[in-house]
Amino acid sequence: MRVLALSGSLRAQSLNARVLREAARLAPDGMDFSFWERLDDLPHFSPERDEDPLPPAVADLRARVREADALLFCTPEYIHAMPAVLKNLLEWVVSSGACVGKPTAAWSVSPSLEGGARAQASLVHTLEVMSAKVVPEASLCLTLAHSGLDGDGHLRKQEQATLLCKALRELSFHAS
Repeated sequence: MRVLALSGSLRAQSLNARVLREAARLAPDGMDFSFWERLDDLPHFSPERDEDPLPPAVADLRARVREADALLFCTPEYIHAMPAVLKNLLEWVVSSGACVGKPTAAWSVSPSLEGGARAQASLVHTLEVMSAKVVPEASLCLTLAHSGLDGDGHLRKQEQATLLCKALRELSFHAS
């Protein structure tokens, strides 16, 4: 099963990108991860720009979403919502129809006590509007993730690793 992992942060060493890497490490057998890390290459979305030839980053993103068996988004929380750059990514994908029916997990990782719950809720809402098949059992908020990662980016707390693994199994089940 091919999972496309997408971080909603521009920071290369963001908590979200690091947790996605940890997910790939802990993934069950048969779950292969690829990462789309060109968020900063996307132009601002406008319907007038959504025509051939597409900007190269947009064409690449849409192709990768289409090819994936499942999607895994991980978003930070800015001002109680997902960041504008992630919303921009979703706006470029929606008109392609590539997310329709695609099993999708929506994660948020935050050092806040709420674990980015508001950002995760806005991400879930947007994905549902896009007709992605959001899997509630595969979606999660990780609280205080920064303190829960060691220097190699591995989760220190077994209960967080267990939650992450359970979410991945659920995504795999719904993508089968």
